[in-house]
Amino acid sequence: MSSHVARSVVGIEMMAGEECDAIVAAVVQDIPTASVVQMPGMVLLDVPDRMVIHATTVSDYLGRDWDSRDLNQVVSAYRGYFTRWDADQVVLSWDADDPGDDVRV
Repeated sequence: MSSHVARSVVGIEMMAGEECDAIVAAVVQDIPTASVVQMPGMVLLDVPDRMVIHATTVSDYLGRDWDSRDLNQVVSAYRGYFTRWDADQVVLSWDADDPGDDVRV
């Protein structure tokens, strides 16, 4: 039995602010086809099939270290499975066995 769900978009809804802006910029840098919808106080970020948030890229946009656990403070809803959540990256995918990307240097 496959642990892959046939869906086309994963996404997160976040409260607007500095961290949200950095997360969106980091994801859009890696996935230019990402859909970003700005609403008053909230941002919807959707990508086809799989989203990887690299902590180092978010840190670069923030100008300071970013701890991936801080994502909990801004996310209000999500679509997909969080298949990896560690200090290096957060992966949101419809493939429940998605191990994420190789660690960036």
